Amino acid sequence: MKNLHLLSIIILAFACTPPAPTVVESVERSIGFHSNDELKEFKWHLGTQDPIDLVKALDKAWVARDYAAMKNYFVDTLRITTYNGKVFTSFEDFQINVTEDTTGGWTFDRAYSVDLNPALGGEHVQAFFNSFDINPEGDTIKYKIYESYYVVNNKIVWLDQFRQETK
Repeated sequence: MKNLHLLSIIILAFACTPPAPTVVESVERSIGFHSNDELKEFKWHLGTQDPIDLVKALDKAWVARDYAAMKNYFVDTLRITTYNGKVFTSFEDFQINVTEDTTGGWTFDRAYSVDLNPALGGEHVQAFFNSFDINPEGDTIKYKIYESYYVVNNKIVWLDQFRQETK
């Protein structure tokens, strides 16, 4: 009887022991494609937090209209294409354009970063905003804004803006 009791305890102990964890191989996940022939071999990878934090800091400076701080987030050879097709290759020219826009506002709603080749550096931050503007008649016009940033070494190399009016 003692042996049966001991056997029962051993069986119960093994039955309650969780199975050993299985080893899952780490698989690098990449998705998508690129239409540029020189980049066809690459796929998109998840980016990192630092470029997103840079764009968030730029947005805070932009809300405060702190142009000296804003300038520090861009490389000297920047390219900014606005939603209405204006292209700027100096921060000073872009600042003049931004300074003229005194009505309206926005909320920074979400952003993510992707990378074509994590070994090379440089990430693409995609940022989304809801904005409004006041037209000359005093009406509020609402927009969705999409901005695409290319960030290298914690500086913005280019920024492309897109805007869609919402009803």
